[in-house]
Amino acid sequence: MPSMGDSITEGTVVEWNVGVGDTVATDDIVVVIETDKVSVEVRAPISGGVTELLAEIDDVVEVGAPLFKVDTSVEVSAAPP
Repeated sequence: MPSMGDSITEGTVVEWNVGVGDTVATDDIVVVIETDKVSVEVRAPISGGVTELLAEIDDVVEVGAPLFKVDTSVEVSAAPP
């Protein structure tokens, strides 16, 4: 989970936009995390195939914790125009 400021140490998973087996491109929104101060859309740092989600809806996750795994050997097709 990305850093969201000095006073925020954890957040709650409220929405997954992908599932295991889906592909993501760099900067696609993967998951939405809510804190008591802000809602954050977490984006994919790399392109590939999602192999594992490491948290469930309503799980509380700490800043710095991994949220999902991506296999970079999976090709991502370009979105249609």
